[in-house]
Amino acid sequence: VPHRKTRAPMPPRKKPPVRSQYFNSIKEQKTDTLRWCLRHGGISVRAEDDDGHTGIQLAAAGGYSQSLELLIENVRKVGEQGDLEEPDEEGRTPLMMACYNGKMDCVHLLVLKGRVSLTTKCEQGKTARDYAATRKNDKIIAFLDDPKEPVAEEEEMECESEEQVKARIFKASQKLVNVQANKQEEVHKARVEAAEALQATLAAAPAPTWPEVEAVLKETRRELSLRGKPPLSARSPLDPALWNCVCLQELRVEIEGGALTALPPQLGLLNALTTLIVNNNALAELPPQVGSLTKLRNLEAASNQLTELPAVLSELALLQVVDFSSNKLRSLKPLSLLKELVSVKVGSNQLTELPLAWESLLHMMTLAAPSNELAAVPTGLGELQMLVALDLAHNKIEQVPIELGQLNAKKLQSVRLQGNPLADPRIRRFVEQDDPNMVKDLLNHVRKNGYKGEEGVGKKGGAGKKGKKGKKAAKVEESEEEDNDAGIAELLAAMNTGSDND
Repeated sequence: VPHRKTRAPMPPRKKPPVRSQYFNSIKEQKTDTLRWCLRHGGISVRAEDDDGHTGIQLAAAGGYSQSLELLIENVRKVGEQGDLEEPDEEGRTPLMMACYNGKMDCVHLLVLKGRVSLTTKCEQGKTARDYAATRKNDKIIAFLDDPKEPVAEEEEMECESEEQVKARIFKASQKLVNVQANKQEEVHKARVEAAEALQATLAAAPAPTWPEVEAVLKETRRELSLRGKPPLSARSPLDPALWNCVCLQELRVEIEGGALTALPPQLGLLNALTTLIVNNNALAELPPQVGSLTKLRNLEAASNQLTELPAVLSELALLQVVDFSSNKLRSLKPLSLLKELVSVKVGSNQLTELPLAWESLLHMMTLAAPSNELAAVPTGLGELQMLVALDLAHNKIEQVPIELGQLNAKKLQSVRLQGNPLADPRIRRFVEQDDPNMVKDLLNHVRKNGYKGEEGVGKKGGAGKKGKKGKKAAKVEESEEEDNDAGIAELLAAMNTGSDND
């Protein structure tokens, strides 16, 4: 019989001390081990770990609700009430620890099953509620103010019979239907009241004189044009019934002979207007009541005598189209806050700057400010990537900034800079031709050779002092460049016209 090797017996595995098992079982929520330690291990609930905390304090502070529930049951059977409220060195009870750390389940167990005191204070004079308030644990605060047994939704559902469940669901559905019906009723009621108010206003209007105004009042029309209308009288050029046409959304007023010099405050009554056109009158100002037209998107007051714009225009956030051409304006400051502008026409005024919200004008397509006093292209103009037409003709612009080259060549169709003392001869030739086909070439040139501000001025070898020879050489060079450019321009023109000349 062959000899078999026998293995040496394994040494018995040492079990950790009962005290370590006790505290580990609390943290790991091993309820069987915890129950054995309390019943057979000779461990008391007053036993402390290495940090001086009891098992109940450890369970409450850490949120070990299963272990805490078992510990509370043990205290109820063989312990004392003081075991559940044993404080640490600073006088903090297990309830205070649970409240501070936001352990709602443990707070429920200590209050409802452990019946601990809610008014006990620590050495700092704080109660459990104060500790919850310190960490803004609102749910715990609400519970401590009115302790009640929490009823789980599943348990509540189990207690209900099938008929009760159906009744509850039906009741909830009916409540939802009632809420929706109430909302619809409120909306309908508001519409009815608005319609009744409109009819009352129209009915209360004085007898109209102009047939156009009479048609609006009778038929509740949305548009009214009084273009080329003779004045009603010298003192009152407009029909007074006009201001009762509160149903209007578009209004155009152009009175013959410049008889209209002012708009009355009643203009603010037409608060449904989206378009107001008062071109070709003799208005000296726009009334502040124009700020009440909050739905206004189109405002045109060209060819009047306006010297300034009312500050309330900055409140018309929906404004998209403005035309104040041919007036006497010196400032556009009220427009500087508007971010929905699409078209701005302010030609033939006395403007020295254009203070618009350039970075926010994502949809600007037309900018026309010819025949003003602008000495420079507005800074920020390059942000208008949707710009289609740019007109800054007949101003005092000498330099075209490199920023202009940032405009979108695929969108931009027209650039007018004629009548300006432009310093760059190449740009002068581009703009004098006024050819849409040259817009792309103009942008390319500006992108490479546009004005960069005061960079390089006064530097050696740059635009510093020049002697007679230097000036003469520069003059000859500029003349040659102009001749070469002129020859190229003539050659392109000949190619476009189909000429057979060499």
